[in-house]
Amino acid sequence: VKRIPQPEEFTIAPMIEKSMAKIDWENFDSRKIKNLVRGLNPILGAYSNLNDKKIKFWKIDILNISEFTDKFTEYKEFEYRLKEMEPGYIIIADEKLGLYIRTLDGIISVLEIQGENARKMNIGDFLRGSNLEVGYKFE
Repeated sequence: VKRIPQPEEFTIAPMIEKSMAKIDWENFDSRKIKNLVRGLNPILGAYSNLNDKKIKFWKIDILNISEFTDKFTEYKEFEYRLKEMEPGYIIIADEKLGLYIRTLDGIISVLEIQGENARKMNIGDFLRGSNLEVGYKFE
């Protein structure tokens, strides 16, 4: 391989610190949260706090509100309330349906998660053994 010197305008990326891994629900949109989760997997993991416990997110998917209400038609008549909901609130927490959390501009579907002092697992297994409920808010 022939080495090619890089131009002066290129810089070295900063070291990743634990503080960078925290999800800021108030300021991060769905895409930024997904990129944070993807970028920190499998080394550090993006995290958020819920009831004073650290929850790590390993894999998520994003939906806008209309995609969510198309998938879950029973929420169609409450679409206006979903738009008013603050980011970080749990919309659905069901072992069969999954975990859906409101974001600044849409909704994330959590696919892989890790509770505090637990192992990484798919969302169905996690919800069977946890007490997450609709209306709880990630901080």
